[in-house]
Amino acid sequence: MRKVWKKFVTVCGCLAAASVGVVPVPAAEVGVNERQGVMAVEDTYTPRTRGRVFYQGYIQLTDHDGVAGIHGETLAEVEADEVGLNLYLEKYNGSNFDSYKYWKTVEYNVSKNIKSYQISVPQGYYYRLRGFHYVDADGIYESGGTITEGLKIPQ
Repeated sequence: MRKVWKKFVTVCGCLAAASVGVVPVPAAEVGVNERQGVMAVEDTYTPRTRGRVFYQGYIQLTDHDGVAGIHGETLAEVEADEVGLNLYLEKYNGSNFDSYKYWKTVEYNVSKNIKSYQISVPQGYYYRLRGFHYVDADGIYESGGTITEGLKIPQ
């Protein structure tokens, strides 16, 4: 009887602890950087199998006094037929990030594609940057993606 009681108390305790540990997370906290004073967010993609044609992809989103600074890089290991960089600026609508503006660029017979833009955006919202990076060299195609956290462009 004592063993049964011990198991019962253990199971009840586990259930109680599990139910207390469940806390709903507001959608605004998912992928949004709410730290004060953050002026930039960035992401880097480096393929696990290096040594072929794609070296690295990098993106950065910055706040310059209410202006969004967008920077992206696709770097190749070799001079490639094509080096592509697609940048997507997204605006947070309260529950999701929606497409706001995008840039698609391709450079030919180079080993890198680096672009920077300054864009005025509606202030008081969170924005994030996504990047798609690819390299095509002598029939070898490699690609990867990057994505930042949300960054608030203050009023």
